[in-house]
Amino acid sequence: MFKIARSCIIPVYFCCLISIAACGGGGDPTTTITPTVTPPVTPPATNGTVSLSGKITYDFVPATYSVTTKTGKLDFSQTTAKPVRNASVKVLQGTTILVTTKTDDTGNYQLSYTPSGTSLLKLVVYAESANPPIQIADNTDGGAVWTMYDTLDGTSTTKNLHAASGWTGTDYVDASRAAAPFAILDSMYSASKAFLDVRTFTYPALTVYWSPKNTSQSGDKTLGFITTSHYSSSVNAIYILGKNKVDTDEFDKQVIVHEWVHYFQSKLSRSDSPGGSHSSGDIADPRLSFGEGSATAIAAMVMNDPLYVDSLWSGAGTLYAFGQSVETAPSPTDDPNPGVFSESSVIRLMYDIFDTGTNESYDQIGVGLGTFYDVMTGSLKTTDAMVTIGPFISGLKQQSGVSSSVVDTLLLHYTVGAITTQWGDGSASLRDMYTDVTSFPSTKSILLGGGNPFNSWQQNQYYVFTGNGAQVTVSATSAAYDVGIEVFQAGTSLATADKYLSGTETLTLATEANKKYVVVLTGYKSTTGDYTVTTVFTSP
Repeated sequence: MFKIARSCIIPVYFCCLISIAACGGGGDPTTTITPTVTPPVTPPATNGTVSLSGKITYDFVPATYSVTTKTGKLDFSQTTAKPVRNASVKVLQGTTILVTTKTDDTGNYQLSYTPSGTSLLKLVVYAESANPPIQIADNTDGGAVWTMYDTLDGTSTTKNLHAASGWTGTDYVDASRAAAPFAILDSMYSASKAFLDVRTFTYPALTVYWSPKNTSQSGDKTLGFITTSHYSSSVNAIYILGKNKVDTDEFDKQVIVHEWVHYFQSKLSRSDSPGGSHSSGDIADPRLSFGEGSATAIAAMVMNDPLYVDSLWSGAGTLYAFGQSVETAPSPTDDPNPGVFSESSVIRLMYDIFDTGTNESYDQIGVGLGTFYDVMTGSLKTTDAMVTIGPFISGLKQQSGVSSSVVDTLLLHYTVGAITTQWGDGSASLRDMYTDVTSFPSTKSILLGGGNPFNSWQQNQYYVFTGNGAQVTVSATSAAYDVGIEVFQAGTSLATADKYLSGTETLTLATEANKKYVVVLTGYKSTTGDYTVTTVFTSP
């Protein structure tokens, strides 16, 4: 078997793998943005119970993009006041919490409290929700949860709060960007609720870090150097860009929810993606193309919006945006290499599986989010194969009411092939990712494509063997170039060898009889040109 390296077209990058004060520093016990603070009033020394109600809102600025003109922006002229939904609301007197409640889906709250003494009273709204458990915190302020607050006089029965965007007309005032954490919370609440509306389950806790210091440089995340908006599985947290005149993602709902889907994949489903940079037009490792493509597609599904838009700042200090339709391919195409290795193909394939009522002859399927949930948390999570479009499609075809022939017609349109198994049978290009090792000892050689990224199709190959109850040793050798190997069983990494710049990588693991194991071989040759890697499998 051999692979021929091919050039890639890279027109667009996709992003992937929160606390502020108009009146100054840290709140109690959070970092705080305070959009409006009335003059402090000393409450009466003796008060009875006070009933208080009101509405909590935030500025939402739509990110717009025209697929015709290929231009976009944050449209501040269309800013609307949206309700802060399902957020924690507390009354504090000094540092004592007198009462806790939450806003409803219209942003309204009701509570009663009894003041005691003359310490300052505050109504505090936290950028956090209890169900699902999400906190928007500040990675540059010790993980403090963002809040906004106003003072209370101990007698009034109504108090409304509104979080403003902080936009001046040309840029942001960081100390006034109260809307940012609440916009992020609201997008993630919408995504979470979409699945809760169709299935009953419990979300694991999630922390989302946003700061006006979060910038597109790598380094210490506690200083804001987060590289890009991304989900980190190692700490189960999402980081969102916020640096004024660099990249501010708080109103880019599709970007935010794309990262939320990575959390969903990690905690409720499964992702085997190797991560790394990825672009439209790449010939990617199919683990990457599925992980990223499905995240963009599902973000469109749960937000009920097929337009993916990402706003950012130009070098001249001007806000603009780029985007794409997850439903309709542009002309000229953004998918020059369609199929299982294409993120764009996976995006539109997944969205076509979901949407209904189209006039496209090749798209006669439309399943709900519940079916997506069932596949993602069921067979896709437990597959022996690597998580690619293969086990998703094979699992989808097992769902009640899903026609395999209708799915195959859609797959043909995207040059994927009529997938029938988790291993990609029916799709020649996906099945060729797997080389079966049927006996020990066994030697396999392959040509990988140098000069391509480590997460490309050209630099990866999977080997599959069945455990025999004994130890198995795997060695991979490239005469002059660096390679790495990793063994997985149902998505769990069991052993890794990736230490040297060239030479042989070797690992040994104990196996269980009749279980399937997948060895992922990855090459790292940086210069253009094919090179041979030989992998040897032995067992006593």
